[in-house]
Amino acid sequence: MRRHVVRQSNYIPGQDMSYEQWEEKRKYKRYPSELIVRFVEVGKDGSEERQGSVGNVSRGGIYVRTQNPAQVGRDVELHIKVVTPFGEEQEIGAVAKVVWIGKDPGEEGMGLSFTKIDRHSQYALLACAYRGEG
Repeated sequence: MRRHVVRQSNYIPGQDMSYEQWEEKRKYKRYPSELIVRFVEVGKDGSEERQGSVGNVSRGGIYVRTQNPAQVGRDVELHIKVVTPFGEEQEIGAVAKVVWIGKDPGEEGMGLSFTKIDRHSQYALLACAYRGEG
């Protein structure tokens, strides 16, 4: 029988557990990466292309290190150069929503949840990170 937990309206997920416990509850495993990413905000007139580096990647999203992140809730179009398992360099594209902003010194950036990425691009990105080639 499934138990339902009633939480207060001001409950913040993860506030009652350590970082390690919270990390274990993530849906997808994260892989560290150093790939270069270019991004632009979707639907924002005059939005300049910005650059950052991938901090980690999973099936569900990506962390981009950047001094100039987009606002939470905004969609960004990503362009990432990867090396396929066959040794070919290709640029993959994806769209993702900004779900959180990292403001710690040296770790500034944004956590993104993929909203549009084809499975071949997703595989290429994860394979590149898994192999440690980026």
